[in-house]
Formats: sequence, C-alpha cells, structure tokens
Amino acid sequence: MNNTRLNISLGTLPLKNPLICGSGEHLIEEAGILKALEFGAAAVVAKSTNESELARRQLDRTDYSIVGQDLKQQDWRKDKGLNTSLFGRSGLMDTDSKEWLSTIARLDGKARKYHSYVVASLIPASMSFLIEHAEIAQKLGIRVLEINIGAPHGIEASRDIRLTFDPKKANETIREVRKVFHGHLWAKTTGMSESISQLAFASKEAGADAVVMMGRMMALIPNLDSMMPVLGTKGAYGGRWALPITCRWLSESRHLLGSKYPLIGTNGARDGYDIARMMLAGATAVEQTSAIFTGGFEVIKENIKQLEGYLKEKEMNALDLIGITSDQVQSYAEQELRPGYWRQFVSDDALNKK
Repeated sequence: MNNTRLNISLGTLPLKNPLICGSGEHLIEEAGILKALEFGAAAVVAKSTNESELARRQLDRTDYSIVGQDLKQQDWRKDKGLNTSLFGRSGLMDTDSKEWLSTIARLDGKARKYHSYVVASLIPASMSFLIEHAEIAQKLGIRVLEINIGAPHGIEASRDIRLTFDPKKANETIREVRKVFHGHLWAKTTGMSESISQLAFASKEAGADAVVMMGRMMALIPNLDSMMPVLGTKGAYGGRWALPITCRWLSESRHLLGSKYPLIGTNGARDGYDIARMMLAGATAVEQTSAIFTGGFEVIKENIKQLEGYLKEKEMNALDLIGITSDQVQSYAEQELRPGYWRQFVSDDALNKK
C-alpha cells in the first residue's frame, strides 16, 4: 500500500518514498533487483556497465571487507552494526551491455507493479559507447538513466572507467547524453573533489534532472599484524563517517543550484534516520548501497519503516523535511562572540593555572 506521507518527487518523477537502492553486486542477478522492489525500494539502480573488457574481468577480482571503528576487519557473516565501514574493490557487469540494458528495460516494466523504477547505470569509458548505449536505453523505453561520472575505481582503472573532476567535462558528458536520452537523467558525481557543487551545477546546466552526491573515497588500510594492505590493494571506502561530509555538500549544492532542484544523497546513510538527516541537509531522495549490500534486502523495509516513524513523530511528510537544516546554516561570522569560551574545552595543563 502506498503511504502518501512518504511520497516525494524528483522534479517530474514521482517516487513512493525517498529510498533508492544503489547499484552494487547485490543487483547483478534479477533475483536481487526483484527483492529490492519487493521490499519497497522506490527505485533500484541496477549494476553498472560499460564496454571495457578489463572492467568486466575486474568483477572476478572483486573483494570486500567490513571494517570496524578500530580499522580491523570483521567477520562478514556477523552483525555489521551501523558504525562499520565497507572497503572494497569492484568491477562492472560481466555480460554484454546491450543485453543487460534489455534486461533492465524488462525489469523496469515489472517495477510498474510496485510503483517503482529500475534504473540503468552507465559508467563512461569512451564517449562513443556512452552515447550509443544511452540511445539504446531510450529506444528500449528505460525510464531512468544514471550516468556515473564519479566512480572512485576510475583512479585505479583510468582507461576503463572515466572519473570526472572537471565541471566542464561533466557538462560536456551529460549534455551529449541528454541529446539522445529523453527520459529522467541522473548524474552521479565524485566525492573526491573540492568542486562537488560545481560538478552538480555543471550537470544541471547540461540537462540532468537530478544529481546524486557523493561517491565513495579511495583509501588504503594497513593491517598492523601482517603489515600488508587490507585486501592487498587500495579500494573504495564508505560508511556512516561520511554522512556529515555528504550533508555538507548537499547543503552547499542546494544553495548553489536552488531549493527546487532535486538532489539525491548517497554515502553514509545506514538507517532510516540517516535518510532523514540527508533530506534535512537538502536531499530529495537517498541512495543506500552499503547498508543493503551488507545487511540484506530486509534493510529496505526496516529503514522505510524507521523513516515513516520519524515523520509520524514529527507530524510531517517527507517533502517537508527537504532542506530544513540547510536553510538554517549560518556562517562563522554570524556566530555569537564568546570571549574565553574555548577554555572549557582544553585540559587544565594547557592553561596557565597554578
């Protein structure tokens, strides 16, 4: 049953709730996509694809680790907890991209029964492939297309995954896709830039209907016992620690792009309350990936229920949350002057006390 309290709209695209299931290995098989729909996700971003054979072979080198606050690896099969982080390396779909888009179109048709969407995700390698497959998505009737120009693995696989830091390049990429794809177009940006808001602005100007922010960071975790790198390499790193950073960029982008432009938060939202936090910072909807990947599809239902409970407690609708906190952010210069206030935060031996 559709709960109108949870309804939001990404521009002209209505969503039954703000929870979007983000792309990952749990969405390679049809079964995973259908489970995400069954458990209530308003949209499901299918596993990403491009034309690179190396990126596809990388799927067979995929490895992940749950990392605790002490930076030690944890047993994957045990309770992950809200404050753990996901560290790993990933690949892209290992099937033909045209065939995968056909599958997504078919599953997007099934998603109508759930009043949801199955979203195609393309990660650029070459512009010619990207345009060709965006056009295929248009012909297949896929309703939503996400262009991931911020995949962190692009640092390690620069010839196979195009990672965009330059707002001008982001604009050019989205503008070319917009020429051939006329459905709802999302641009997903990197988190490894001081130009995240500018990337969002450039994507908006190029015709993106919404911007997803922000991608995970690339990281290195030394193992103190073996002195080797965890998983043997660098990898993408995300967790709840990233939520305040994501919220900062949501707020910055809301102020730059305007309060009416839809932003989709991602990286750091582990439960329903975190969805609310990102919405308060300016997100219209939230993509959750790690929490669902590690915790299973039941997480979707639990987080929607938690968000609904919060909204009931506040006697609000989801739409009412968007940007409340962001619109009350003050500058440093606006803060109250309190001479000597800092002294209560330092130890006595740092002060001239006898």
